[in-house]
Amino acid sequence: MECSIAVKAKFFRTFCVVLQLAASTAWADHTLVLVVSDNSPINELTALDIRKTYLGLAVLIEGRAVRPYRISNDAHLNEVFTQSVIAMSERSYERRLLSLTLKYGRPRPQQVTDANDLINKLEENPLAIGYLWQEDADKSSHLKIVKILWRAD
Repeated sequence: MECSIAVKAKFFRTFCVVLQLAASTAWADHTLVLVVSDNSPINELTALDIRKTYLGLAVLIEGRAVRPYRISNDAHLNEVFTQSVIAMSERSYERRLLSLTLKYGRPRPQQVTDANDLINKLEENPLAIGYLWQEDADKSSHLKIVKILWRAD
């Protein structure tokens, strides 16, 4: 028994709605936060300072430069960060970093593999910053949340 095109179209629309609801529910409780170690002198950074730091510009705290870190293996985390904080697509951001490094020798943010590696790097350097999903940041007693960067609505 064959289904008509109208039935197939209705099934496809229903499937798409269910898939969209499932995806939005999965990310609905996500909040992106800027974190530092609990012994860091950094208590706040403006959105502009965060953007500058992640573009390789020097932002000084107590006369020393803030050191940014990124998690390399979480594409969704980086996509949300670059779009909502840096205000660029991931591809444009990578091009901009490469350009700034080649033209001016500006350092790129350090890459770490996962949240645990980021936490270790933040503990080693009190002037290091990174970003995580809030549920990952809340698991560590060695971090403090400096700023909420993005929240799913």
